[in-house]
Amino acid sequence: MKIGYACIPLTIDARTNRRLTLKNFSEKMLLEVLEQNLIDLRQILENNEKYNIKLFRISSDIVPLGSHSINEIPWHKYFQNELNEIGEYIKKCGMRVSMHPGQYTVLNAEKEDIVEKAIKDLEYHARFLDALGVDGENKIILHIGGGYGDKASAMNRFIENFKRLSLSVKNRLVIENDDRTFNINDLLFVSAEINIPVIFDNLHHECNHEMEIPIKEIMNRVAKTWKEEDGNPKVHYSQQDLLKHVGAHSNTIIIKNFLEYYEEVKEFNLDIMLEVKDKDVSAIKCNLVVSNMNKKLKHVITEKQWAKYKYLLMERNYKYYKECSRLVKENCSIQEFYEYTDEVMNFPVENGSFINTCEHVWGYVKNSASDKEHAHFKKLLMDLEHKEKVKIYLKKLCDKYNAEYILNSYYFHY
Repeated sequence: MKIGYACIPLTIDARTNRRLTLKNFSEKMLLEVLEQNLIDLRQILENNEKYNIKLFRISSDIVPLGSHSINEIPWHKYFQNELNEIGEYIKKCGMRVSMHPGQYTVLNAEKEDIVEKAIKDLEYHARFLDALGVDGENKIILHIGGGYGDKASAMNRFIENFKRLSLSVKNRLVIENDDRTFNINDLLFVSAEINIPVIFDNLHHECNHEMEIPIKEIMNRVAKTWKEEDGNPKVHYSQQDLLKHVGAHSNTIIIKNFLEYYEEVKEFNLDIMLEVKDKDVSAIKCNLVVSNMNKKLKHVITEKQWAKYKYLLMERNYKYYKECSRLVKENCSIQEFYEYTDEVMNFPVENGSFINTCEHVWGYVKNSASDKEHAHFKKLLMDLEHKEKVKIYLKKLCDKYNAEYILNSYYFHY
């Protein structure tokens, strides 16, 4: 089982979604931006390997305007060596990657020009994965599209337009249930018609289902849509943000809830893509807890994670910091550690504790900071209506003066 995340990590400063506008598009600009995106992709994959994250979704924007008619540049030939090296690294590490075209890639559209653009976009995604040299287990995920007031006709259009795709796209394409129109039963119908694997999204299912069906029963049917050459069945897992609209992803994965899901699906040997705001932070969490269930981890791993969370707990209340410190000193398991931090992270930040924590963090840069910077920090610290401003300023100073201990923590991510 692989557990991963999508596109942009929080734990390192690397991203693969630098874009170009039509106005500033040129061959020179494309090659410059793509080169940096590929450099960062390699860095992200290396960081993922460091944390045993073997599943990753590559941003569709990695090649700027990748499927637009303006982009006729053979980028896959310019960067053949770099793409091949990245692909070899993926294979050497036993990783699995995917891509997920956006909402405007609608294969079942009623208008032919939209369908043609969707086909072109899917061909671009397949070309990128082909350029990496990775096999058909590395998928392109797509929703069925719009219902257009007639779901049956909309599904039939998808089925017919699927037949127009190249073999490369067909070998990689998988379909996912959505949160409004096409539920898991609809997906299984389409799958049976064109022999395409199905990705089950638990949160979309909660938002859009016909009847209550046990997860095991759903997964038993979904798993059968995956052939040997498709690799392990892949699912999307997310949790509802209780403060936002139905279907909104949570800031982090609550480990207790994840483990309940894990117990339901582990027999199917799935790969689980987490869709969550804190990206690789939650992937690290889930991977460590599952790894500990299979083989007890060294306690130093818990201690390292505690170093990353400590100031987040402190700014909520010092008593939480002290309690978690006690748990770690008494050799709590990694699961117990995360269950406690998950609970505390739901508590509000207290003003006095926030000021105290900011002062602690300031201590890492105060000997390097100028008098002007000190005065500005003190001024921001008094504005408790806008707590984010002082944390942004502290982040700027920590970057400037290379305060690695704080920068390696999660203090600035929440």
